[in-house]
Amino acid sequence: MFLMVTGMSETQPPQAPRAAMVFNRTDHEVTRVRIGKAPKSAHRIDPRVFSNFLEHLGGSIYEALWANVVYNPHFEAERDGNLARWRLDRSEWIGDGLQGRAVRMPDGASVSQPIGLPAHRQLRYRGSIWTRSFGSKLAIIEVAVFRPGESEPIASARVRVEGTRWEPRRFELRLPEGRVRRAEALELRIRAASGEADIDMVEIYPSDARDGFDPEVVTIAKSLRMRLLRWPGGNFVSGYRWRNGVGPREQRPTVPNPAWRGLETHHFGTDEFMEFCRRVGSEPMICVNAGDGSPEEAAAWVEYCNGSTDTAMGALRASNGHIKPYNVRVWEIGNELYGSWQIGHTDAAGNARRFVEFRKAMLAADPSIEIIATGKGDQFVGPGIQGDRAWNEAVLDAARADGSPPHYLSVHPLLPLPSGLGASHSYEDIYLSAMAHPKWWSDTLVPAIAELLAAHGGNPKPRLAVTEWGIIVGGNDWQQYASHDSQSGAVYAALFLHALLRSSDTVAIANATALMHGGCIRKARGAVYVMPMIHAKRMYGQALLDKPSPVTVSGPAYDVPRRGLMPEVTNVPWVDAFAAESGGRLTVCLVNRDMGSSRKVEIELPRTYDTAIGETLAADARATNSVSEPDRVAPVRITPRLEGLTASIDLPACSVTVISLRQETQHPGKRDISL
Repeated sequence: MFLMVTGMSETQPPQAPRAAMVFNRTDHEVTRVRIGKAPKSAHRIDPRVFSNFLEHLGGSIYEALWANVVYNPHFEAERDGNLARWRLDRSEWIGDGLQGRAVRMPDGASVSQPIGLPAHRQLRYRGSIWTRSFGSKLAIIEVAVFRPGESEPIASARVRVEGTRWEPRRFELRLPEGRVRRAEALELRIRAASGEADIDMVEIYPSDARDGFDPEVVTIAKSLRMRLLRWPGGNFVSGYRWRNGVGPREQRPTVPNPAWRGLETHHFGTDEFMEFCRRVGSEPMICVNAGDGSPEEAAAWVEYCNGSTDTAMGALRASNGHIKPYNVRVWEIGNELYGSWQIGHTDAAGNARRFVEFRKAMLAADPSIEIIATGKGDQFVGPGIQGDRAWNEAVLDAARADGSPPHYLSVHPLLPLPSGLGASHSYEDIYLSAMAHPKWWSDTLVPAIAELLAAHGGNPKPRLAVTEWGIIVGGNDWQQYASHDSQSGAVYAALFLHALLRSSDTVAIANATALMHGGCIRKARGAVYVMPMIHAKRMYGQALLDKPSPVTVSGPAYDVPRRGLMPEVTNVPWVDAFAAESGGRLTVCLVNRDMGSSRKVEIELPRTYDTAIGETLAADARATNSVSEPDRVAPVRITPRLEGLTASIDLPACSVTVISLRQETQHPGKRDISL
């Protein structure tokens, strides 16, 4: 029996629409992978499928990407009205700060909060604190770092405060060599050593930070080779006012995060995002607020990013120190506007109307931009699929009636786990259904969406933009099941990348969820580490995947029934394969879904190769990394057995493998495969 998975093949059964991998189910223990030559007419893989997503969710920005070790630098209140993170000792809030509140400190009063410092890499820290004194009296403010419970500081600095105007005072902290352990819990204490003063906006950056970014985060993000980086949301964008995030930082307001817990200082705004993209080698992709925002607000944002200095917003950008336009090409109108969890959510007709209104205003600001419409593709069983279709038809028909289809239609095929199944199913049941989902998505859902795009989008038909994808989790017991944080999340990510690559005739853009939340880059108490999924994304992002090669797989498979929100899927190969050529190099990507057994694989190659090297990421499905065990799950280099036209490899259980085969007559550039 043959299963047409997606893409293209050398031989196709009648009416097989697409097939990059043909799977032949057998009872043989060995999986045989036959790779053909990529035809000259083969389309090139759009590198924008290796894109990512950045949202202001939890500590992802201000406690990870952003290098300021101080949380809530402006002393503002959470949504419940309580002061966030700081503890006041004989000091008090006042309402006359730089933006909102400040703290008044009589002689001997103090404020403190728990912090972490990247002492494993940096001993020097640059700080500033905005202060003013009472009248003409001199005050001395001491800034110090302590171990909790100790009375003697590890490092301290003093600043002189004179004058009644708010002024920034700079200082430096130096840690003694060897005094602070990696990820050690510390305390920051700011005290009025003499006199009385008001304080606001405290910033302390490690000396190796550049433009406010954590250098370790930048290095890891750059290694992923993300073509596009989507920002700022996510749910966050549906309540975001972009104008609050430009201009001098001391003038930007701190407010409760509109979508999530915590505070939004607006210190990481449009200009900071553009600089971060430049540093990590990504093109910016902006999602605009179509929740409680307006078309005029979105158009002004386009003009701020792309307008000349002759325009009002272009002039504002120049006044903020950025004369050249950013030329942001890809814009998305709204995020998940169908969801009750979304600020300003609406129905299908409302979404269609908003798209037309927003697009008209945004194109007036820059007619050259490419625009993504909010589609729906988060249902995988039952009548929910028809509901998604009706939503997508409404926005596509409205766009055509207004003159042209959208450039792209977004979907978020996020797999919710454990889907409320919990104790009613074992870990293995949920794992097997989750790992079957990417195959169902590319086999079943993508062809249906492609048909809809052609029927309701017109010519040229829009392409799909998968602007969020991955496993999302919910419920108190989510960590007991397959999740984005564990090796199972890395295996799912590799399988979904295969699904995207096989669907590249329909999918143009794909943003993994996410760079700094989910299976992501993490930071705890100043120490940066990565979840296993980041290793998998880096392996694929750095692979040379240019022209897809036809692949036929013969091997054992499994079936899963419908389980909750996860669909029934049959003929799921234990070993999934994708291959692509680039010049004289062939890259073969292999995933062993089996969480309990290794799998022997024999690869029939289209030509002889002189060398074969690669990486394998393998671990128990539940294994993950942590600040105390940052390398528990990490890739290892491998050398497959190469003999004539055959390469052989034993794939460990629950593993992701990327192999590069080269002919010595070719001289490709070096490939950095390290974080």
